Amino acid sequence: MTNQPASFLTRSHIFAAVFFAIFIFLLYQMARLLAPFSSALLWAAILALALSPVHARLLRLVNGREGLAAGVMTFCTLLMVIGPAIFLLAVLTAQAVNLYQWTSEFIQTGKLVEAWSRFATPMLDRLLSLPLLAEIDVKGILIKGLSQFSSGLASQIGSVLKNTLLLAVNLLIMLIFLFFILRDGESYYSAVMDVLPFTPNQQQSIALKFRDTFSAVINGVFLVALLQGVMTGLGFALFGVPFSVFWGFLAAVLALLPVGGAMLVWVPGALYLYLTGSTLQGVFLALWGALLVSLPDNFLKPLLIGRKAKLPTFLLFIGILGGLQVYGFLGILFGPLIVTLLTAFVQIYREEYAERQE
Repeated sequence: MTNQPASFLTRSHIFAAVFFAIFIFLLYQMARLLAPFSSALLWAAILALALSPVHARLLRLVNGREGLAAGVMTFCTLLMVIGPAIFLLAVLTAQAVNLYQWTSEFIQTGKLVEAWSRFATPMLDRLLSLPLLAEIDVKGILIKGLSQFSSGLASQIGSVLKNTLLLAVNLLIMLIFLFFILRDGESYYSAVMDVLPFTPNQQQSIALKFRDTFSAVINGVFLVALLQGVMTGLGFALFGVPFSVFWGFLAAVLALLPVGGAMLVWVPGALYLYLTGSTLQGVFLALWGALLVSLPDNFLKPLLIGRKAKLPTFLLFIGILGGLQVYGFLGILFGPLIVTLLTAFVQIYREEYAERQE
């Protein structure tokens, strides 16, 4: 009796194919269910990670009662984070409305032309008369740019006001997600790690790199940007630049960029004071911006980022810029985290495959 060849498809092969087909389909459907709440879920996860050291201390104080600790942390987040954020949003909206009206009046009443005449020194006239610049209408470009800025600002204000109800619903959903992540986060983490085909050492390495990079981005990027925004707004308020809260917020947002940063706000602020006749205040604001806004950024970011993240600063900032381009504001976190996870997986590949082949 001859031996029959083994079947190409066994029962285990068919089971694996059917199982993973159904599993991937269910994952896809789950992703569709979560998609409408993705923004609220992501912000809840970011807040939970940022608050995890405080939550761990609180959990010890309440003798390990996870529900109580999660409820207290969620309530404190509502009072100390979301409450001030809503108040800041209201102030920003009010100042943005006033800024739009002020910019329109500044252009229509001819004050911009007066400021330009003060700025148009003989040296600048000779510079603008050069062959490369002679055909460029700098004043017209400036007026057009201010007009586009004011109209764009008005459209953004309208968008914020229209989406106020949606914002309130997302905040409520985010608080619900935050409570459950704080309460059950450890079990979620264990369940995900158990599914991944990694050794305990590899899982620990990935988790450590993820946590360190997240901490570096929060401390070295967000907190430094917040500090620069506060100092810019304070300087504007001290030296008489209107709408200081709005410009401070804008400086904090621009400070997230590796190039330019808060200088893109305080330098025009100092020029505005100079052009409107407040020469001394303009000089003081320029010194304030250089010494108290931009100078600390040069040593705080490398210190905080280099200590936490095991990534070269160049790769970290590439991750931030690429994340902003691909994912929007949340990409400031996603970009560096993706780069970090990629380096972790490259290290696992080197340990598991490349070094074995040597």
